Amino acid sequence: MMKPFGLGYHKIDMCPNFCMLYYLENAEMTECMTCGHSRYKSRTGRGKTLVAYKKLRYFPITSRLQRLFVSPRTAEHMTWHQSHDAVDGVMVHPSDGEAWKHFNSVHPYFSAESRNVRLGLCTNRFNPFGSFAAPYSCWPVILTVYKLPPGMCMRPEFMFLSMVISGPSNPGRNIDVCLRLLIDELTQLWSSGALTYDISRK
Repeated sequence: MMKPFGLGYHKIDMCPNFCMLYYLENAEMTECMTCGHSRYKSRTGRGKTLVAYKKLRYFPITSRLQRLFVSPRTAEHMTWHQSHDAVDGVMVHPSDGEAWKHFNSVHPYFSAESRNVRLGLCTNRFNPFGSFAAPYSCWPVILTVYKLPPGMCMRPEFMFLSMVISGPSNPGRNIDVCLRLLIDELTQLWSSGALTYDISRK
């Protein structure tokens, strides 16, 4: 339903033990190079399509961030963090914190453009089938836009689901394998950015 608006998602096969993604240089492999687990389930009949044991669903973030600048309702708020009146000793927004100020001093080129986007990432496990079902671990990865005013940045419509890491097992320390697509996209945005129209400044 969302694909015509540029808000689709990618399905990437992955090792069921969270060892690797079948992505880019590994896209054609048929078994995990770490644990040797097969990529595909055994075929049950002739002519059946190959079905992967596990898939990662990734929702690209760039187009959703661009829409914040295209909408008149949100574009003017994307530089709120730089124009609000700060009160000494009172933290009402992440931009008032020491970590934000330290980042500005380390990366002055990035902080000089008030429209550059700062994001927070969070994830947590939940059982989608309730506490009475068999244990099943599902991990949504959510990005929060920290540039918006306090009354907006924690509202559900500005908390972007970037991927769903399905179970039944827990990725544990291998969660970084699952985050590779997000890290690659954020790295590309950091290094070269994305040309975006800002409707508030035309």
